[in-house]
Amino acid sequence: KTVLLEVDHEQAGAARAAIAPFAELERAPEHIHTYRITPLALGNARAAGHDAEQVVDALVSFSRYAVPQPLLVDIVDTMGRYGRL
Repeated sequence: KTVLLEVDHEQAGAARAAIAPFAELERAPEHIHTYRITPLALGNARAAGHDAEQVVDALVSFSRYAVPQPLLVDIVDTMGRYGRL
């Protein structure tokens, strides 16, 4: 799952801070930074005290376009499995 961040956007700093707990920076060229949301990153966010609602809210709040529902369901499912064997 990939997230693109427009560096020149007025809310880029707030968006970066919001997604940092659950998204890994992959590439950082001049205008667009590419982040990856992985099960490991979501698990690390959960271990740090973040929950699925915070992740979903961050994505929905800062997204230019509608976030695909299957992605949101996958995030909730993945984070809900945290701590289970």
